[in-house]
Order: sequence, then structure tokens, then C-alpha cells
Amino acid sequence: MFTAIFQQHYAYLAGCALVALALAAAAWWTAHRLGSPHGGWWAGLAATLTAMLGVTFMGSGDAGGECVVNHDLLEPFHTTQGLWNLAMTVPLGLFAVLASRRPLPALVGVVSLPLAVEFTQGTVDGLGRLCDSADAEMNVLGGIAGAALALVALTTPGRVDWLAGAKAALFASAALLLIGVGVARPAVTFTHVDGTGLSTADTDQGEAVEKALGDAFGDRYVLGKTYDQPCADVPCTNVVFGLFRRDEAHPEGYGNGTLSWPDGERPNISFEDGDRPTVMGFPVPGAEAPSTGKEAYETARAYMRAHHPWAREAGAHETYPMGKEAEFGWTTRWTWTQDGVLMPRSLDVEVDRQGRVSQLDVTRGPARLDLEKAKLSAEQAERAVWEDFVARSEGRGVPDDVRFEAFALKAVERGGTWRPEWLVNLTAGAGERTASPPDPATTDVRWVDSLSGDVHNSAFGTGR
Repeated sequence: MFTAIFQQHYAYLAGCALVALALAAAAWWTAHRLGSPHGGWWAGLAATLTAMLGVTFMGSGDAGGECVVNHDLLEPFHTTQGLWNLAMTVPLGLFAVLASRRPLPALVGVVSLPLAVEFTQGTVDGLGRLCDSADAEMNVLGGIAGAALALVALTTPGRVDWLAGAKAALFASAALLLIGVGVARPAVTFTHVDGTGLSTADTDQGEAVEKALGDAFGDRYVLGKTYDQPCADVPCTNVVFGLFRRDEAHPEGYGNGTLSWPDGERPNISFEDGDRPTVMGFPVPGAEAPSTGKEAYETARAYMRAHHPWAREAGAHETYPMGKEAEFGWTTRWTWTQDGVLMPRSLDVEVDRQGRVSQLDVTRGPARLDLEKAKLSAEQAERAVWEDFVARSEGRGVPDDVRFEAFALKAVERGGTWRPEWLVNLTAGAGERTASPPDPATTDVRWVDSLSGDVHNSAFGTGR
């Protein structure tokens, strides 16, 4: 884990240490000139604060504008990362109280600083990394624990001024609350994670992710934090992970991905969330920046042959633009079909405008299955979804601009049995299709059993 955090940036760490020592000396000198008898504690506070900020923002890059809110408050206590975040701020709270002898201002500082750091990581390019409530939680608790230790040490009456700075602390708290509600909250998107669903990935899951990364990209990336997360309301599990560039030239790069578990057959990896290429994209030898879908396909094919040669056996492939003007690049999809039914095996490779692989979606399901012949036509599947929509609308009916389009017949496994199901896309208004066929992961899709007519909300859930 520490390799992923420090990424062998020993020169950076040495520089942080030198800066911390310099600021510590400056703090001691300033305290001495002002007549404070606690110059040593001020020096410790300056050094600790510098070290914390230096390590926190190391390897920073583009901000994602998103913060993960983990509802499981006990989860970070069971992770090495969480305990590290706790221990890192204990000296901060300790030195803050020992230096100032004013508990209330110190408390405001150790609470507001981690929140400000997480907000910065979520919004400021160049300082962005991963905004996570669990990190802030442990940082705050560590600071409070350090402050409590200092108060225990200062048990002699008169050594702590409990009321000093109380009014300033109150005003600062109110101001920070207003800034948080009025500025910070609208600036980021909050992703809420089920408090009972997120846990640290075990060794087998970590090794499976490492293998998937090695198959897809060799040793170019370093694995960051890895979690086990059950899917919402459906019987499946994903291993969620972060990625960093291994080389020291671009430590700010960051990507993320998921791996289906326990089969490990579907890794989904993303290096870019917008139309701006980043340093994280995977370079394909000999590839240049594409200007057409055909050129992007050649790059995707070269990548496929080098890393996923099994996709050569695909029955069909299609390249389509991502975005109205292909501002996100192009995706090439390799698929297998049996008697008009899409098989649960596919490879999606997205190539950005720089000619690098920016998204990867691999599904290593069976290429052939023994399936019953579909009994419902596409029109009947659309009608089934329309009726389901009406039943769920509680008498409101179907808006005039809502359309239902059955765009594929695909093999889906439910309860250990494979069945052909229609994928029906729901669209409202004119709409613009940026991918063909629509991606079930990014569009509003219903799954209709072509044998029974049952409608499902996902490939895993149960229907009405």
C-alpha cells in the first residue's frame, strides 16, 4: 500500500522534510522574538502541518469534482489507509494545543483542515486526488485525539486558557459552515456509499485486480486503494480500485476501475471522465492521434491484438464516436452472436483524441450457449416495457415524449440459467444517441425475458 502512496518519490519526500525543518526553524524563531515560551511546540506544529500537507497532496492531478461519502463510519478503522490517516494527524492536534494552550481554536483547526483538504482534492486541478469522507473522518479523529493527549499532559491548573479565542473560534466555525453550505456543497457531486457495503478488498481480490491490470496494461500503473462493494439491490459484487502512473514524470495521473467478483471476468477501467485527455491514457506503440473512426479502429485493433488476442475470434466489430463530434474519441466494440442473440462476451476499447486507450470494458463470458429460441418479438418486448412503465407510474401514464426501443437480444444468466432477453432502451425527448448500440451501463435500459415476458431493471435484478 505504501508503495502505491509514495510511488518511490524519495526526492519529493526529502524535499518535504527539508521544507518542514526550515518552517519549523522559522516558527521557533518567530515565537522566540514574540516572547512565547513555547517555541519548540510551535516548531513541531509547523513541521507536522507541512509534512501532512506534503504527503496528502503528493501525486495529485486533475480534480474529479466528486466526493465519496462513506456511511460506514467504522470501515476506515479496519483499513491500513484509515489507520494511517488517523495516526498522521495525532501530532497535529497535540502540537496545536501544546503551542497555543487554547483548546477551542485548536479544535476548530483540526476539524476544518481535513475538510478543506478533501474539498481541495475534489475541486482543484493540480491538487486533485480522491475526495473521500473516510479520509476526513480519520484525520479529524486523529487531530482530536492528539488535542486530548495534550490536555491530559497539561493537567496543572493555569496551563490551559479554556476561554481564550472562544469568540474567534465561534465566528470561524460559523463562517466555515456558511462557506461549506454555500460554496463547497454546490461545487462537488456527492456519491453516497452504502454503509454496510464498502469494505477493504482481501488479498485474493487485490491479486485478481493486479492480474487484470497486468493483462490489460502490463506494469504501467500502480494499484491504489481497493474496496469490495456489493452492487445496489442486486446479487453481485464489484472490486473498486484506483490507479496511479508508475513513472515519476507524471505522478499526478489518476484512474479508476471495477472488477466483477468472484468470477473476475469483467474489468472496467477508466482513465478519462471528460473530453480532455490526461496523462493516464495508455499509449499504443506506433499509434498517432486519430481524426477518423477508421484511424481510431486501427489503434484499438493494435491494442486488442497485443493485450486481448482472444477478441480476434469475435463475430463482429463496430467503431462509433463518443460524443456528437467524437470529442471523447471513438469506441470499438467486438461482439459474439449466436442465432441472432448477443453472447455475454465482448471487448470495448475507447481511444481518445490523442490516440491513447482511455476506457476499457472486458467481458469474458461464454461465446456459445444452449439457449431456447425467443418467443417474443422486439415489438412485443417494447409493449411489455410500456405496460410495466404504466403499472409503475401510479396512474400517471406514459409521457408523450418517452420512447421504447428494443435494440438487442442478449443472453443473460438468472438463477444459474441462461435465457435470451431483449434490451429495451427508454428515451425522453428527441435525444441524441452517442453510441450504437446503446450502452446498458450508461442508458436507461429494461431487460425483457423473451420467453416469459418478465421485465427486469438490470441484468441481475428480479422483475415485477
